[in-house]
Amino acid sequence: MSNVYLSFLLSLVIFTAPAFADMTSTFALPSGVEVKIIEAPFQKSLFRIEGCSGRESVCRINGRAPAGVAFGLPKTYVKSITVSFRGRSYSLDASSMYNAWGSRPLEYKGKIRYFGGKCFDDKNCQFRGLFSDGAGTFVAEWRVVNGLSVRTVLTDSNDIVNLFEKNIDPPEFD
Repeated sequence: MSNVYLSFLLSLVIFTAPAFADMTSTFALPSGVEVKIIEAPFQKSLFRIEGCSGRESVCRINGRAPAGVAFGLPKTYVKSITVSFRGRSYSLDASSMYNAWGSRPLEYKGKIRYFGGKCFDDKNCQFRGLFSDGAGTFVAEWRVVNGLSVRTVLTDSNDIVNLFEKNIDPPEFD
């Protein structure tokens, strides 16, 4: 093979590689729980897409309305959210969550915190998250009960978003 042809092939590999790698955000909540969010570039080939072609189009990704997408296709999707406390780790349901975190910090002191919650012991926890890319804001809530993780809320409803903005740490009941 000629050097020109090899250079051409190498340039195809370099310039067709994904432009973005997975983004990992890790932080500790005030309660001491460690949180790790992995967000990846959205690749149409990984999802079943219906509609999503414009502002008037109904959009379904894997049969569900995508949280975090104002219109069109998302730029990123949440691959995973993991919480860890006292040597135990739990995977939180991250399905249908798009354009969620980016590179922002856990909080802007005195203004807003985007993730909250705590563990009461090593098998029982509750968490809330506020997610947005600036266009499609949504919230999620999870509970870990006796070691089993379940998402209890995923919505872009303005009243729930406003509630979570003011109360990012879920309430504690006796």
